[in-house]
Amino acid sequence: MLCMSSRKEKKQKKINFQKHGSLLLEELIASSGGKYNPIRTFSSRQILQATDNFNMSNAICVDRFLWYKGTIENRTVLIKNYNEETFNFGADNIYRHIAVSSMMSSHKNVLKILGCCLEFSSPVLVCEYPEKGALTGKYAGEGIKPLAWNMRLKIAREIADAVTYLHTQFPRIIIHRDLKLNNIFLDENWTAKLTSFSLSIPIPEGESGVNDIVCGTTGHVEPEYMATGFVTENVDVYNLGSMMLSLLTGKSWCNHNSYEDDSYKLLPDYVEECLRQGMFTKLIDRSMGDNVPDHSKVKNESISFVELALRYVGLRPEEDKPRMIDVAKELKHIEKQT
Repeated sequence: MLCMSSRKEKKQKKINFQKHGSLLLEELIASSGGKYNPIRTFSSRQILQATDNFNMSNAICVDRFLWYKGTIENRTVLIKNYNEETFNFGADNIYRHIAVSSMMSSHKNVLKILGCCLEFSSPVLVCEYPEKGALTGKYAGEGIKPLAWNMRLKIAREIADAVTYLHTQFPRIIIHRDLKLNNIFLDENWTAKLTSFSLSIPIPEGESGVNDIVCGTTGHVEPEYMATGFVTENVDVYNLGSMMLSLLTGKSWCNHNSYEDDSYKLLPDYVEECLRQGMFTKLIDRSMGDNVPDHSKVKNESISFVELALRYVGLRPEEDKPRMIDVAKELKHIEKQT
């Protein structure tokens, strides 16, 4: 009986591997412009040993999926496991994430993917381990780490650099579509590492955008894309602007109007209101502690930072919308002043 069960399990692993492997190969070929991008595969035994059978005590980040700290071949790694609901909702997206991650792995501000396991009901990813962990807390909505202002500015610029690479270095422009603090990790040098390319989508050559279903994270989706389903570079620019506001304020996409009022205000509206009322200091995330930008030079830099963010999330004519490469340059200019 035990022998039959073992044979059945091995057969299922083989079926899973063949199914996932075929789909992954298709996505790798499509995403790399016809050039196959090989990727290492790990066994289910290695994954289960590394995570202690996906024990929650080893999870360091929980969102739509779970990230586990583990050890494979004497190397500390980060293991990403999709729950069944997430996989069934967008199986193709997972293969795209693996493909685009492998293409982006050479960039210093992208979490490097080491390989994947195809023997489970959904693929499991194995990535480099970021020593400083997730930028946000273990669970979604817990807020940002208590980082100094200059570190937050650096993170924004590094993510802009990574997305500029995504937009410019491949046969087709690739749009991330889900830039947010929850998708950023930090290595031992506090270098930002972008991940989660499962919602990314390429724009056909010669086109300014592509029509697709609206997806992303509530509160971070560009309004024009939300209304039309048309994906352009500005989808990522808007996301980055929203992320910048969160970096400065420590708040998520919405904020309580007041302690007495249970209604919510979108973060850009809250920031603009504070600026109109001359209450800039109210915006600053108090977790910065002694590193709050209060003296004139740093305050001017942080005001420039928030003004840029508001421009990125504002409704503007198509010809006046900045490209991500311009965003990265503007952030680098502010960073040089610190």
